Amino acid sequence: MKELLKVSGLKKYFPITSGILSRVSNYVKAVDGVDLTVGRGETLGLVGESGCGKTTLGKTIIKLHEPTEGEIFFEDKDITNLSASRMRPVRKRMQIVFQDPYGSLNPKMKVEDIVAEGLVIHGHSSGAERKAAVGETLHTVGLREDALSRYPHEFSGGQRQRIAIARAIALKPDFIVCDEPISALDVSVQAQIINLFIELQERLGLTYLFISHDLRVVKHISDRVAVMYLGKIIELAASKELYENPLHPYTKVLISSVPVADPQRKRETTLLKGDVPSPINPPEGCAFHPRCPIAVAKCSREEPELRDAGSGHMVACHLA
Repeated sequence: MKELLKVSGLKKYFPITSGILSRVSNYVKAVDGVDLTVGRGETLGLVGESGCGKTTLGKTIIKLHEPTEGEIFFEDKDITNLSASRMRPVRKRMQIVFQDPYGSLNPKMKVEDIVAEGLVIHGHSSGAERKAAVGETLHTVGLREDALSRYPHEFSGGQRQRIAIARAIALKPDFIVCDEPISALDVSVQAQIINLFIELQERLGLTYLFISHDLRVVKHISDRVAVMYLGKIIELAASKELYENPLHPYTKVLISSVPVADPQRKRETTLLKGDVPSPINPPEGCAFHPRCPIAVAKCSREEPELRDAGSGHMVACHLA
């Protein structure tokens, strides 16, 4: 599979200021040294607890946040330090679908203007031609053309997310960050949106970074899955391999917590001790060791490297 996106040593730290002079006293280490590659046409799932840095990683990759350190390559082109003007041609090829279909759409804009906004910014077509393109895009995501003249509040949550998806694909991008795009939707609607993402990928040749805390959804849609904990990738493998043979203790806990739709089937659930450490002062050594059920002395002293445990199954654990 040809590589579309690569990030190396990516970090995003948010400064904490204090005192009258607002001097920087510390940093929130939201993303702390991530290495990832995404192949063209692939769906890479990204899972982890709330606050682990998933959304920040997605936004930093497409440069909604400027990286603190590291490199971002898109089609072998280093886009890490591109200026706003030089980034503009690249930006239309990298889009995002946000989590909240209510907050991500401007309530004062009609659907036609919302979907056409990117076309206007990048100078694509005008007048009747642009309106026709917007209508065709709405049809692609399963909405009727009469939606053009309506406002976001006139639609259900699922329909609003379809509008957000239409806005993302209007510029015919190559790469889309899907930031928990179904978590705010009813369960009955979630499957429809997931199937829409799969259909659009097949039809348009899209590449996804699919961020979610729902491991069942990620298993269904992803080719590979990366597990994130406290700003770092701690395990990465093909979807089937990760779910059938998790190596990191944290991944095992996540998978054991997934509900099983069979009241007769019993499974052992592992509960974690303690709270998630602060990203301001993460633990020394392995960040997971204060909560790990199998941690040894070495785990508190040495940070494990993300290494290949065989067949491309990457894991950062001394005991895996």
